[in-house]
Amino acid sequence: MKTRWLLPAALLLALTACGGLTGGAEGEVTYAEVPSPSEPGGVHPLTLDIAVPEGPGPFPAIVFIHGGGWVIGDLDDYGDRIQEASRRGFVGLTINYRLANLDDGHGKALHPWPAQLQDVRCALRWLAANAATYKVDTSRVGVIGGSAGGHLAMMSAYARNEARFEPDYCPYSENLEVKAVLSMCGAGDPASVYETTDWWIKPYVTRFLALPDGAKVRDSPEVFADVSNLTYMGPGPRVPLLILQGTADILVLSEVQRSFAVSAQLLGQEVHVEYLEGAGHDIDATHRAESDVLIWKWFGERL
Repeated sequence: MKTRWLLPAALLLALTACGGLTGGAEGEVTYAEVPSPSEPGGVHPLTLDIAVPEGPGPFPAIVFIHGGGWVIGDLDDYGDRIQEASRRGFVGLTINYRLANLDDGHGKALHPWPAQLQDVRCALRWLAANAATYKVDTSRVGVIGGSAGGHLAMMSAYARNEARFEPDYCPYSENLEVKAVLSMCGAGDPASVYETTDWWIKPYVTRFLALPDGAKVRDSPEVFADVSNLTYMGPGPRVPLLILQGTADILVLSEVQRSFAVSAQLLGQEVHVEYLEGAGHDIDATHRAESDVLIWKWFGERL
């Protein structure tokens, strides 16, 4: 039997706080099942929760991707956000994706990178395939995520044309183009985050990337390049990005985020950064009112 990679409660809170810890999912459905012979039933089910506004539609949609260092977290983290989205006239969608917490029996992740991005892409395909049922205007879809979810949100837009990230298990052939991205304290370039973050975060990055503990970026440059948004922002689609960044964040440093934004702009992307004074990696926990204003304004103007 495969084991789960467990984290102390305090670390779990720090990793997921940027997305907010909330409860109460409704409308949960299975959007795909990934073949996984070593798991119960031989599959890994992927679920999402969706909230649809009243009225005929079609409506713009926002996909929320939870954080957690790619190893923990759940769609419930954004359960309240999708309800708020529906009250504001957006279809709100929050998804689960395969995490790197399951063990392969040899001390490594059963589902390392790029499983997480493949699942996000499959969820977007599901949304396109079911657009009529859920009254979605597929020409107006935005993606938002916190921390690791911010990384995946960006990757879903900028690496859209990369065939190696195609989810071959996904039963849907439909696709859609992300029109706007919002990242809350997201790891746009995991290499720079890995080199500057707190020591206890580093093992979660290496596990996610199937690298040995203590690995150096210089020893595996191709792996870190593969997972970096900067690799794809130059040749990839032009999609506007807003980054919310806490000035007191010790996991994703402000200077790292600033450097990433400048690099992305030099690659031709439209990138805006809003710095929340005194906020750490837990923007929603300490600056929820301020982040709410920025989030709904961004998507209201872009979608």
